[in-house]
Amino acid sequence: MSIRSNIMAKLAETVANGGVTSTDYSLERNELPWNASGEPLYVKNMRVVYVGDEEEAKVQLYRTLDQGNVYQTDTTVQAFLTEDAKNINALNPTVIENMLNAKSVINTANGYNVQVAESSYEHEIENDFITYTFEYNFTTI
Repeated sequence: MSIRSNIMAKLAETVANGGVTSTDYSLERNELPWNASGEPLYVKNMRVVYVGDEEEAKVQLYRTLDQGNVYQTDTTVQAFLTEDAKNINALNPTVIENMLNAKSVINTANGYNVQVAESSYEHEIENDFITYTFEYNFTTI
């Protein structure tokens, strides 16, 4: 299972179990955050979480004595959520916290040798919409 798939599985749990799926929020599992022409779907479909593709970068961490290489993989995944800025849902703080905590699903138990797991978010208000951009960063060896 990919990092993106694991994050989406964690986000799909009910709010009571730490996810974002409820009657007020939903998770789009089949589409990326943008359509073919590059328009953001998360602006059209408010209170729907969209998770983007993984971006990976491999860097040589060090060379072993037998001239082998050990690589570090840095993976970034973004997720997006838009709401009406004048009518923010009461569950919003819980959903934000749960989305940030979704990084915990990427761990050794799931087969990842994770050295660093970080999550953060930014928000931007444009017109009457507030868009949250979540970023998950993982460093694995």
